[in-house]
Amino acid sequence: MRLREIFHSEKTRDLLAHNGLGSFESLWKVDGRFIEEPNYGRGGRSGIILCEIRRADGQPLKIIIKRQENHAFRSLLHPLMGAPTFFREYKNIRRLEKRGIPAPEILFYGERMVYGNIQAVLAVRFLEGYRSLDEIFSDPGERNNQKLKEIIDSVATIVAQVHSSRLQHGCLYGKHIFIKVSEIGSPDVRLIDLEKMRLRLSRFSIAIHDLGALFRRAKWPGDSWKLFLQSYLIKAGLESKEKRLYKALGEKIEKSKEKPA
Repeated sequence: MRLREIFHSEKTRDLLAHNGLGSFESLWKVDGRFIEEPNYGRGGRSGIILCEIRRADGQPLKIIIKRQENHAFRSLLHPLMGAPTFFREYKNIRRLEKRGIPAPEILFYGERMVYGNIQAVLAVRFLEGYRSLDEIFSDPGERNNQKLKEIIDSVATIVAQVHSSRLQHGCLYGKHIFIKVSEIGSPDVRLIDLEKMRLRLSRFSIAIHDLGALFRRAKWPGDSWKLFLQSYLIKAGLESKEKRLYKALGEKIEKSKEKPA
């Protein structure tokens, strides 16, 4: 049996071990509440559970455990058997960390091959107190909230940071953007579901792909999309390409409307 286990730090290793979760096997078998319906597509299975563990001082801590079997992608480095898609997500979170871009907090990544089946586990800290952009936009009480402009500006900031690093999210929808608002300081924004994130050369092409998806999928209230785009262009350094970007986004959005549902 081939096995790889990566703890994010000695501190996280000790935390998980303190809760009897200090190995791939224990994380693979632990029970929890599914926060998404398990996916049985592509000849494999994948599921996400929410668990509550305890810190050394007894305080509770919620964590997300993502588990999959036979969900793989092929690349030049993994041309035959492929590698788990969660490994790609793990690498992308690490990419964001190295660039100083806020991301989900990794606790553990592991994978193993059992009788020809490739299994993977990714454990991250639950985003306690965060809400998705979709959830915020669908809340009538938020539409006139004075914090809404701050939220939009903070979302534009992190998206611009990602794109300036020549990283394309790949499925930038409102449900994948999580925000925590506090009375003091700017809203904290984290991007999730990073399995499809990849490096691309053209920041302009990245913007067209990700922003086109974000505009179509989110229900932007009032002039919030315009506010977002204005802030994004400045932070991404694309002001000189504003007209071209507006035109390209418009064409992409119109083309998407022509596709059958």
